[in-house]
Amino acid sequence: MDAAVVADHHVTIRSTLSDGQVQLSHFHVPPTIAGLSRLGERLSVFPGVVAVAEPTSMTWMGLHVALQRAGCDLSLVGTRHSARLRGAISGKSKSDVIDADVLSLASDVFALSPLDPPLPAELALRRAVVRRGKLVIDGKR
Repeated sequence: MDAAVVADHHVTIRSTLSDGQVQLSHFHVPPTIAGLSRLGERLSVFPGVVAVAEPTSMTWMGLHVALQRAGCDLSLVGTRHSARLRGAISGKSKSDVIDADVLSLASDVFALSPLDPPLPAELALRRAVVRRGKLVIDGKR
């Protein structure tokens, strides 16, 4: 899944058929509450599936909640790892659909584990540290 902050989330579902062939299906949903609900509905027919995404901004938080409600897990793959995988598969080409396709192959290349989201206090501390860092940098200009 190629998660987005403003544009749509692009999703590739990779299924292996009984004859061993791989079938890809694509769809996209907006990064809104309604879009996340639709994502959950679409993925709820695949209970136990592990969705894979890059940790784009804080988009993973809403995705994690929507996927948990649908009976699915979310695993995050670092941007550098997915960029290497994308380069190996599609060369220099980059698009949201290509990213979604590449991330659907991540379990073949990387050991994935379900996301263990940080606690609210940890997120608050992270935000405070980032804000403080910006204030210090701005104060020295």
